[in-house]
Amino acid sequence: MATREHTAHVPYAELARAFHQAGRWTCAACGGRVQFLGFGNQPQPRVPLFRCAACGRRSDGCQTFEGHHLIYGGCLFDENVSSRCGYWHGDWVRPRGVCPICHASVPVPRERVAAMA
Repeated sequence: MATREHTAHVPYAELARAFHQAGRWTCAACGGRVQFLGFGNQPQPRVPLFRCAACGRRSDGCQTFEGHHLIYGGCLFDENVSSRCGYWHGDWVRPRGVCPICHASVPVPRERVAAMA
């Protein structure tokens, strides 16, 4: 299986603008509402800090459905793997629920798809 290169498609300032325009981003771990805490936080002074108000998960936006779509041009469900932010460390977690951007959800395992055919 090929590994997709994780290259940001937008500058971090664009993430902040998009967050403020949308008014709400969704935590991929729990579905909670995410807050933007700004730039210049330690230990990553130039990286934005987003935090879920419900579970406390922190990221540069990559652990939100909306931010992940902007940063990587795809959904957290696309890879069907656990993820965590490389800047704001936390536990590995698989996304849950339904993506508010593309409406993807947990993929059906290939074995079940074959059995349904």
